[in-house]
Amino acid sequence: MKIFYLGILAVLWLTGCASHVHQLVREDGVPFIAGELVHDSGEGNRLVLEAPNRRYQARGFAVERQTNLADLRKRYYGVNPKHWDRIFSGLDTDHVTLAVETVARDNDGVEVSCRFVWISGAKPEGVCTDQAGAEFLVRFD
Repeated sequence: MKIFYLGILAVLWLTGCASHVHQLVREDGVPFIAGELVHDSGEGNRLVLEAPNRRYQARGFAVERQTNLADLRKRYYGVNPKHWDRIFSGLDTDHVTLAVETVARDNDGVEVSCRFVWISGAKPEGVCTDQAGAEFLVRFD
């Protein structure tokens, strides 16, 4: 029985520490041909964007988690108090918004500034801006 519980504990520990990996979705008019966003691993967070002649990378950036409790309280407190209790206690993460803001650099020091926002369970998307000021919509799967 002890081995059974240790096995369950190991599975929960491994899945709780797993990073989320998203692959870039290629779009027309966007200079990036490949890339990935890895998050929820703290210092291991990374963004890689590949253009035909450059590879941009950012590492160790923060992923901000926000929940608008005031708005959710108005929506759920009186109507669905059990749901509100789960949201307030942190057990219901469906209402968490994630945000990343980072600067990716290539080996020559050329920078691309990126901002991504998404709801927990959804796919990240946002805007990257090159040094000339051109903005590109970037989406991940």
